[in-house]
Amino acid sequence: MSALDFAQVERAAAGLLLKLPRVPHRGKLGEVRASSVGSSMELHDFREYQPGDDVRHLDWNAVARTGNYVVRVRQDEVSPRVEVVLDASASMAVSEPKAARARELALWVCTLAWHGGLEPVLIVAGPRPQKATGHEARAVLERVALDGRESFEVALSRSPPLLPCGLRVVVSDFLFEATPHTLAERFARGAAGLALVQVLDADDLSPPGGAGARLIDSESAEVLERILTSDVLEAYQQRFTAHVGLWRAAAQRVRAELVQVSAEEALSDLVRGPLGVLVEVGR
Repeated sequence: MSALDFAQVERAAAGLLLKLPRVPHRGKLGEVRASSVGSSMELHDFREYQPGDDVRHLDWNAVARTGNYVVRVRQDEVSPRVEVVLDASASMAVSEPKAARARELALWVCTLAWHGGLEPVLIVAGPRPQKATGHEARAVLERVALDGRESFEVALSRSPPLLPCGLRVVVSDFLFEATPHTLAERFARGAAGLALVQVLDADDLSPPGGAGARLIDSESAEVLERILTSDVLEAYQQRFTAHVGLWRAAAQRVRAELVQVSAEEALSDLVRGPLGVLVEVGR
């Protein structure tokens, strides 16, 4: 595992801030504020009731008018936090560039949060679930191993819970069996904004064929195809395209950004390219 290039991440974050949602998002949370909200009980927004919500916060007038269960959201629920969720499954380390880019991206988002006066919270979903706050995230990302032998979705069930936040950024390749709509809704819950960053290397996008080539499940080590013939590769591309399409539809449904990045590109180039939708020039 190569060392994180902190200087490179700082250069890629220089002069930029995260582009935070400024209007009610998904009908759940209101404006994200960069200053501390403290313990104020000022009314801030309304959202639909979700299992586990305190029934004392139900707005019974709204229930009577609409027939829907609506919860009053107080200002102290909208925390100026940026939550970064990193997929630590083995598929994220099938190549050195992919592992390096995933860790860099997670640190880059944390760095942008620091620049904006926000609190970054890192959650690592893997065989050794971890949670780090503030600058502790740097140390965790420097030593974290992307070696989980179970899917990202399964690892999430054992990870620290996702909490209400201003922005949630999920870093994964999203190449696992799951129902994208269900998982996207889980990621969106409690977040004013959501970004899904899909990190892919060259072999994910276009596996090489030829004699002796194999498709192998990086988590289970199961050989999925014996020989990568042109027919097998064509079928893979069709499945891959359909899978990404499902994630794009799921992201659109919850009003999230789905950003696909190539692990072969340098972080600075990605910031000038696809990652540009997540940032704005600092003022």
